[in-house]
Amino acid sequence: MSEPHDGPEGESSPPRPMTPLDRRHLRAGHLPQATPIQPPEPDDADGDWSGEPGEEPPRASRQDLDPVLGYILAMALSVGLTPLHANLRYVLLWAFLAAMGGIAFVLGSGISLKTKDPGDLMWGVGLGVFTGGALLLVGSDTLAVASGRLFDAGQTSSAILDTWVFQAMVFVMPIAETLFFRGAMQRVHTIPIVALLASLWSILMFFPNLELGNTPVVGVVIGVALVLLNFLYSYVHFRHGLASSFFCQVTAGTLLLLVPRVLTL
Repeated sequence: MSEPHDGPEGESSPPRPMTPLDRRHLRAGHLPQATPIQPPEPDDADGDWSGEPGEEPPRASRQDLDPVLGYILAMALSVGLTPLHANLRYVLLWAFLAAMGGIAFVLGSGISLKTKDPGDLMWGVGLGVFTGGALLLVGSDTLAVASGRLFDAGQTSSAILDTWVFQAMVFVMPIAETLFFRGAMQRVHTIPIVALLASLWSILMFFPNLELGNTPVVGVVIGVALVLLNFLYSYVHFRHGLASSFFCQVTAGTLLLLVPRVLTL
């Protein structure tokens, strides 16, 4: 909550509710996402609540979406939709996650998509190229197989499927995960927590379609790569802003899941 400041007539004005938290330094913990206390009445100049003992202060008519609740619902939905066709399941899950992030944005949770320095966007793209390119050089064949299992679902790879992968990597997944995890979730939780929660989401979403029962080592490698990438996205958001994190994920995702498909044609 922001500190009180003097008004135009020298009187102390009440704190503003739902003021974005100061993110210039890493925090070990987090404050409540919204401050639901309404401004005091005009006759309550000192800002203290003077109601009856045991009576709660008045609450704001609008509060932020709780990202933890949205995360729990998304994880439950991910498990419940497992029997569906893989691509249909992806669409539903990403749509739900984007809705949760969009609601947080509309309700005024402090999510900002603006960037003042174009260099921040270049940092996002550059780090995405560096990380995605390094993983591509190490395991392009493995990534091509993984992309086929994730999106082809037993069908023969075609231009339509490649177009869907392009849309998923450039638009659908980055928008949904950036708004929710880096926008809503990271505003109230630390980088390690957000990165681990996002990695768990990705593992639960993708692993059922990777057929890793006979190759557990490959599953461990892919899991470590997902954790690394989500740490990277959260760090880029912290240092360079939400838009930079979005472009970082677009670049890395394209190199990891789209380019290997194109190279094997």
